[in-house]
Formats: sequence, structure tokens, C-alpha cells
Amino acid sequence: MKSYKELMEGIKKWSDVKDKNAKKEASKFLKALDKGQVLGYSAVHDEFSIFDSEKEFKSALSDKKMEWMKVENKVAFNFINSRSKLQEAFKFDSAVKNGFLDKFDKKWYDMLTKKGYDIEEFNLLSKGYEITVSKGGNKQTFLDKKSPSKVLQTAAEKVK
Repeated sequence: MKSYKELMEGIKKWSDVKDKNAKKEASKFLKALDKGQVLGYSAVHDEFSIFDSEKEFKSALSDKKMEWMKVENKVAFNFINSRSKLQEAFKFDSAVKNGFLDKFDKKWYDMLTKKGYDIEEFNLLSKGYEITVSKGGNKQTFLDKKSPSKVLQTAAEKVK
């Protein structure tokens, strides 16, 4: 069995972190980051911190007690994608039943599916409603501030 010190010495960068809860929490923080901000993780204290710039993060690296490491977007989004494959596919009827979409939005949903696109994510963010559609390896994200129906319509009209 490894001691605490041996475990901490093994974690030098974000890709070494194997804790699913830490990766899940990191993905939430990464979605909330503004442009130019950097997410840092201290494995010693098991905590996250948002730095306003890369320069601020580099100055925090001098604090040897915290042992900051930069959370890389690629690793966190790979975790999100692997998790979403396990989740159930988007179901239009359930979205209507729960009141997220109107039954009249069925034509936009059908238009997307006829073009071969799947809805991966349909989220409510502080910026508005976001929909991510994919076809093969091609992913497209659309955003609308007004309504989920409008973002679904936009996605259906703009995909090829």
C-alpha cells in the first residue's frame, strides 16, 4: 500500500488524476470559465481555483505548498464525452412531456434527424439555451438567448 506522500508524488499533471469526482467537478468549472481564465487544481489540498490569467496561474506555481497543476480542457471534455455515451439518447417526447419543448417543435427535431444528426446536449446556461448536435465526428453547437424552441429551430436550419 502506498503512503500519502507516494500517492502525491505520482500526480504531477492533470492527466495523472484518476478520481472521477474530481474530473466531474472540473468539467463543471471548465464550463463556467470566461475567456482567458485558467482552472488550477491542487492535489495536495484537493481543491480547485480559477485564475484570471495564465500569468496569475504561473505566479501561483511558485507556492510550493499548494502544488498547483493546470486543468487541461481536453482531458475534462474526454471525460464528459465518455460519460455522455453511457447516458440515454435525447428523447423528444420526454422533453415535451416535461415541458422543455413544445409539441410543435417536432418538425425541427425531425428535420435534424432526417439530416442524420443526433442531439448530444441540450442545456440551459447563463448565456441562454445551448444545443450540441453531432453527425459522425462533426459536432456543432448553437446558442439562443430566448427559448429552447428557437435554438432547436436554428440548429435544424443551419446544419447541412
